[in-house]
Amino acid sequence: MGRKKIKLPTNGLEIIRTLAERGVKETDIAKGLGMSYKTWKRIKDENDEARETLEEARQIEENKLFGILYEKAMKGDTVSAIFLLKTRHGYLEGNQQVNANQVNVKITLPGSMDPEDYRKKIEVQNED
Repeated sequence: MGRKKIKLPTNGLEIIRTLAERGVKETDIAKGLGMSYKTWKRIKDENDEARETLEEARQIEENKLFGILYEKAMKGDTVSAIFLLKTRHGYLEGNQQVNANQVNVKITLPGSMDPEDYRKKIEVQNED
């Protein structure tokens, strides 16, 4: 007989939301839920509501952090301003801007070939 599967506690979604919004690591979220990290990963993979709650809470955390950084930049904090320009707008040192959607294509051509060898390569053989 196999082990009984551990499920989220009744207040599990609230625990996930509260901890994730505060930036708590998933290993510590698992502890807060009273389970191992391995069990938490299984639940997160199987339970859409748990996974979505975590993702939403992480987005709230990111928005809060961005807001703090943005406010610092707007108040003249040079480091914050530089960081936002680089990460949000693709700036590089020297005020260069990188196009995030730029496509690079690399074409490798064969080395030069003797004209006679080339003729033999492209020559079509007639079958009799």
